Amino acid sequence: MNYKTRMMFAISLAAIFSVSLVSIGDMPQAIADQDKHDDEPKKYSFSKKPSFVSKECIVRADNLPGDVPPLPEDFIAGLDCEMKAWLDKKGTGLKYKIQITGMELIDSNTDHHTPDGVLDDIDGAHIHKMTNDDVTNPTGPHQLNTFGNPGFDDSDVVVKPVQGIIKGIWDDGDKNTSYGHPNDSHTLTENLGLLCEGKIFSAVHGEVEDRPGHKAPYVKMILEPTKQGNKICDKLGY
Repeated sequence: MNYKTRMMFAISLAAIFSVSLVSIGDMPQAIADQDKHDDEPKKYSFSKKPSFVSKECIVRADNLPGDVPPLPEDFIAGLDCEMKAWLDKKGTGLKYKIQITGMELIDSNTDHHTPDGVLDDIDGAHIHKMTNDDVTNPTGPHQLNTFGNPGFDDSDVVVKPVQGIIKGIWDDGDKNTSYGHPNDSHTLTENLGLLCEGKIFSAVHGEVEDRPGHKAPYVKMILEPTKQGNKICDKLGY
């Protein structure tokens, strides 16, 4: 191969790699971040279809107590959330994905300042059990601390700040009772019955207090079983 031929070959390879890199860089996020199951431990067996989904994003930032200054309407209008979860066929793990719009997983401290804090920074995200019957405002203690305060108790948690995604796998090894009630994390086994009954929800808290020492939950998502979830729950005896 002479010098000119070698040069043309090198340029052709460079062009191919350049096109490949551009194609990967321009890949839509919806394609690049599909709900794949190739990153979880092999001990789990998850179906492709979600076992549980949140049918709506419950926005609570517009329902703060009267003595708390109201949050801006444009900020509230921009809030959105969604949660999906896949229950292992043996009931040993729950893979979940929480997606939040209008709030930040990285504290930027550069926008939406109020006397009480930074409006759009997330203080914490948790999975709770419902102890009331109000589907417009579910309440109850933590069952798994997934992000921020009081801690990251899921050993499999993955945070994607740009996409606003928190995902992980809740299992019995994530229990942490060092915080005290109602902030402790508990085992999945303790919550399987509640999960199958639609009594598990996730809440994402901002930095504004709704009562002394407690940050207000801006959005909540109740997990409801799908057909796939009901099949697994029935087989597990729930």
